[in-house]
Amino acid sequence: MEGIGIVQLPPSRMVASGDSDLETFDAWWTEADKKRKDQFFPRDFMWFDEASQKLVWGYVLPYDMSDTGRYGIIDFPGGLYAAAVSRDGDDEDGERVYTAIREWTRDSGAFALDEGSGRHTMFHVITPDEAFRAMGFRQLDIYVPTRVV
Repeated sequence: MEGIGIVQLPPSRMVASGDSDLETFDAWWTEADKKRKDQFFPRDFMWFDEASQKLVWGYVLPYDMSDTGRYGIIDFPGGLYAAAVSRDGDDEDGERVYTAIREWTRDSGAFALDEGSGRHTMFHVITPDEAFRAMGFRQLDIYVPTRVV
């Protein structure tokens, strides 16, 4: 599949929604994010937690921020991820892209899937409001844990 990239996310402290309502967590991190000095890259990611059978939303805590609201901090291990874009809200397209990332990774000869290593397949909405209004939909980056073979 064209358009699959390998990215490296650094280990970091991440505030996680845990069992909290995602809308409440969204409101908290959106306000917290306005306080950071750089806006160069995204800090929020979502994943499905097998143990709780729930979506979890995480926000990488900026180094100069100590207010975590009432949310707990987790150690995000970082690492390599194979990533590609799908259409947000379109589960069929998301599954197509996820499957293509997994197949590409397995067939690459250079990378292997690293799911189940304590890292999760994650996603992040990448479309700013201005682009959403122009296109009528949002795009979603899907990140699949990967390692070099």
